[in-house]
Amino acid sequence: MRNAVISRTRSWLGKDAEGNAHLPRVQDTGDSRYRLAPSVTCDWTHFQRFARTGLGRHNEDGDLALRRALSLVRGRPFTGIDAHRYAWAQPVIEEMVSAVVGVAYELSTRRREADDLPGALWAAKRGLLAAEESELLHRQIFLAHHAVGDIDALRGAAVRLARINEQLLGGSIWKPRPLNSCAICCPGP
Repeated sequence: MRNAVISRTRSWLGKDAEGNAHLPRVQDTGDSRYRLAPSVTCDWTHFQRFARTGLGRHNEDGDLALRRALSLVRGRPFTGIDAHRYAWAQPVIEEMVSAVVGVAYELSTRRREADDLPGALWAAKRGLLAAEESELLHRQIFLAHHAVGDIDALRGAAVRLARINEQLLGGSIWKPRPLNSCAICCPGP
């Protein structure tokens, strides 16, 4: 049974550009253990490496590393899997989402403080791909729109967050009101 599963897995994973199997035969590993070839990589390990570098440096190189980490984000981790079958993955998913939100928040804050508002918005929106419910990242978007005085975009972002909250809570919890000021991140009259 094991040999058949390994053989199917080897076929499914395929070969690299030089024709080497991504799951080498045991006799080819040197220590008679099954393991993926070094050519097999994972976005999560790349994300972690870029995040570590970026969070440790508060300069252009650090910001670039954080940007590289966020460019790997394509959505919420493990989207589309059978949650019951992969219940074991829930702690890993939560760790990944938390890391993405943390990196997105950090880069968005750095870019906003550098008056790079498009960069701040980009970072927050990349983080929202993994955690659309993150009020921390929505606040970053509100602050960026407020900084440029784009009340329409601010209002749209607030409505989007309200819709997300309604979906999560199953009912209407907030009705937009006319804005004399942004009413979200600064006091109104």
